[in-house]
Amino acid sequence: MKKILTCILLVIAMTALLPIATAFGEDVNTETHKIVISTDDGTLSIVESLTIQGTSNETYSTITFWIQDNAQTVNILVNSNQAEYTLSGNEYICNISALNITMNTSIQVTISYALSKDIKEFKKTLIRNTTSISVTFNENEIYSGKNMTSDASFTLRLYEPTEIPLSWYIIISIVLLIIFLMVFILYSFRKQKSSKIREITSGSEELLNTKKTLLMSLLKDIEKQHRSKQISDDTYHKLKEQYKQQAVETMKKLEDMKSKIK
Repeated sequence: MKKILTCILLVIAMTALLPIATAFGEDVNTETHKIVISTDDGTLSIVESLTIQGTSNETYSTITFWIQDNAQTVNILVNSNQAEYTLSGNEYICNISALNITMNTSIQVTISYALSKDIKEFKKTLIRNTTSISVTFNENEIYSGKNMTSDASFTLRLYEPTEIPLSWYIIISIVLLIIFLMVFILYSFRKQKSSKIREITSGSEELLNTKKTLLMSLLKDIEKQHRSKQISDDTYHKLKEQYKQQAVETMKKLEDMKSKIK
């Protein structure tokens, strides 16, 4: 008999607590979440606009939002009212009990903050189930999602590495060639030789060493650009093969010259 009474009391207690659990659990959803990112005086300016609504007639005591690390000048407005918050990791916990807002009422939230210009990625973790979310960067939509669950997260790369076009390397090659020709002409006048440019170039150890140094420097430069992903793999391999072949030919000429001197 006692066991039966105990079971009945437990059922009654669970039934009484069920509305409370529903009211204070995640019975609150984000209907729309719009994030606008823009560059402003060397910083990233972020404005998040949320429409939040639940089904319970309980009154909000707190409401929580997630913002990525190193956010500056964070400002949170709930129904146009300034909300004070406490920080726990990336969670901004706002006490809005004084606003006397029931959970079944649609509320408008605006969150604004700034991130350093050095931030390359935008991160977001959702606190509540979200019906619709979008992210715009400098007036271009870069992300959208539908019916996302709480604790879902995503990372967006804001800046892609800029590949230096092949024409830029052609210009560098032309400039180096002009310098090389200037050195050649000066050398030609100094030696007062009347032979052709190709013959003087191939017969000059000084010029060949200069050419070798320039080519090795250029190979190191494109290697550095490739490591920093400023040029594509295809561009890198084409340039490397071209300058490497020239460097090998130059070093071979130097070796031939040295062997003749011996």
